[in-house]
Amino acid sequence: MANFLKPTVIIGAQWGDEGKGKLVDAMAGDFDMVGRFNGGNNAGHTIIYQGERVKLHTLPSGVFQKKKLIIAQGAVFDPEVLLTELEFCREHKVKLDLLIDYRVNLVMPYHKLLDGANEAWKGKKATGSVKVGIGYCFEDRNNRSGIRCEDLLYPKILKEKIATLFPLKKAILEKVYGTKVHLTAEKIYERLIFFSKLLKPFIGDVSTYINSSLGKKKMLFEGAMAVMLDGQFGTYPYTVANNTIASSLFTSLGTWEFPLNVIGVVKAYTTRVGGGPFPTEQANKNGEILQKIGYEIAATSGRIRRCGWLDLPVIRFAQRLNRFSSLALTKLDVLSVFKEIPVAVAYKNGTKTLNEYPAISHEFLNCKPVYKTLKGWRVPLTGIKKYIDLPKEAKNYVRFIEDEIGVPVNYISIGPEREALLIKN
Repeated sequence: MANFLKPTVIIGAQWGDEGKGKLVDAMAGDFDMVGRFNGGNNAGHTIIYQGERVKLHTLPSGVFQKKKLIIAQGAVFDPEVLLTELEFCREHKVKLDLLIDYRVNLVMPYHKLLDGANEAWKGKKATGSVKVGIGYCFEDRNNRSGIRCEDLLYPKILKEKIATLFPLKKAILEKVYGTKVHLTAEKIYERLIFFSKLLKPFIGDVSTYINSSLGKKKMLFEGAMAVMLDGQFGTYPYTVANNTIASSLFTSLGTWEFPLNVIGVVKAYTTRVGGGPFPTEQANKNGEILQKIGYEIAATSGRIRRCGWLDLPVIRFAQRLNRFSSLALTKLDVLSVFKEIPVAVAYKNGTKTLNEYPAISHEFLNCKPVYKTLKGWRVPLTGIKKYIDLPKEAKNYVRFIEDEIGVPVNYISIGPEREALLIKN
């Protein structure tokens, strides 16, 4: 791997599940620290560790590389989920050097109840939330009524905050949504006190650490979710509640805008979980093949992902928002079964031709893909160690993406293992 001088951030360029965790795991050995700066445990990253498929929702994917791990204040987490991951590390004798920012907000039990109740209330208009409470946690953070990691260090303040906040949440659940609540403020408090004893050694000031480490330590940051799920620029309202683009890193870290190496991760085809428009979706045999061979099952919810052809207008949009230094193309091996591979190069919306995702989200509903069909390679890519040894048609597929987006594809994943990653440049 390269010797990265600038801090590097890895961003999903589609609707998530592009394989960011695998790339982070493969690259982490070249860095001193790996950090998460946005999202919550609604984002699941799957990596292979000791032959086992491991799903991480909170800890950075560099955990098995024995690096300094950071969770910055732009992220949120569910203590129950983190506890499960810490226990996995303990059982597998993985030593942790973890720093969680004082300011990180915690997902509370009532957040999850509200998430589920609201999705049920929406019925057919539901946005496809995985119902783990992340949106409601961010809502409380923005309303200045969240529980933060710092509160775990002050039991008296923690108890007072829960006693103030919980009755309102309970009233909303019972009187608006008609959901019977069996939780009590005392039970919530007792559980958080239990967590505080486990998490206290890891809680500190991430912003100060990062600012003092710039120029001294090599830093890798792992973006959660993806560009098209960004709360402002994504396919609203089928998005997450926070920002997912590279520039949100600086606010999360509490630092000035230093130069970045931004790697956009692009799956060789397109997937998304839950509702929302998806122009290149293949609700047919081709979609089933992509789903089966690509093992397209969401790490967080267990839902089967919707599958379709590569959508270059989406990648162009992601490139404009993030200014990728390079791209990582994942799951190229999944396409090996196809004789021909359509790729969307533009959209048609009535008489208009669009080269990227439109600014008006309602217009996207009427966009029809314009395809260019590329020749497939029809041979397995298993065991290939160098880019030059890929079939000619596979290299043509890579070059076509580079030419259309104007960004080099430097990394190509041809399997789930850490070693199945080709370095092109």
